[in-house]
Amino acid sequence: MIDPSIVTRIQRCALFQIMPARLGQNDVNRCAAFFAILTLLGAAANAQALCNTIDTLHPNSNDVQMSMPGSGEVVTCTRSLMLSGGAQIHCGWAFAYRSPAATQAFETLVSTVAECLGDGAAITADLDVNHPDFYDLQTFQLGDQEVGVSLKDKASLSETYVFLRVALPN
Repeated sequence: MIDPSIVTRIQRCALFQIMPARLGQNDVNRCAAFFAILTLLGAAANAQALCNTIDTLHPNSNDVQMSMPGSGEVVTCTRSLMLSGGAQIHCGWAFAYRSPAATQAFETLVSTVAECLGDGAAITADLDVNHPDFYDLQTFQLGDQEVGVSLKDKASLSETYVFLRVALPN
């Protein structure tokens, strides 16, 4: 059974999201801390889910659902063929053009992939491109496993994208 005082605190925090003026400063501080903890727990769960999904991919994997660590936004990642003849899963999350949220998502995804693959993964940053749109690519290599995380500004679309590419094992 859940302690009734915890239920009351959660209800007051939910009320804080709707009507913050009705709560005292101590309640506001407690609720802010409560939501920060929930956010961290959610981010950790999303990160672990991403690692688990990457670990379970196999040569015949088809489209999969993946969530962005931190935000939990779920997208469908599609299977495509690579020029080398192999296959990959490719995911993309759209953000407002050059938004700080896109940069944060990219950094979170890079650190999550680094954690998933561990210290043995080699990380390569792609070379700069001669193009007005910003582009950053981090490629992780661990044995035969390759994972790429990129951040791309698309001025013509007024959007910035974070992409995840996972090469499927042969």
